Amino acid sequence: MKDAKSCTSIEEVRQEIDRIDREVMELLAKRQDYVCEIIRFKKDKESIVAQNRQDQLYEQRRIWAEELRLSPEMIEEVYKTMVRHNIQKEMELHKGI
Repeated sequence: MKDAKSCTSIEEVRQEIDRIDREVMELLAKRQDYVCEIIRFKKDKESIVAQNRQDQLYEQRRIWAEELRLSPEMIEEVYKTMVRHNIQKEMELHKGI
């Protein structure tokens, strides 16, 4: 991985951004694997929605965002979108059990 400050052209910067985006997506795919497996431990809609867990997750991700000098608002929005989709996926999987 090239350090951002050592890039010498816009093409280099874009290439590194694309590479990082691919890595992020690979990690999201791995995360999705766990989402699909967690349904084995959830018995009803309440446990799928897990509002207390969601609240804790958003709070912790905001803290991590601040530590990494990212916008906590942006990170929370990203995670809320991801969790909403995960809940939909879990609901679909739960119907199949």
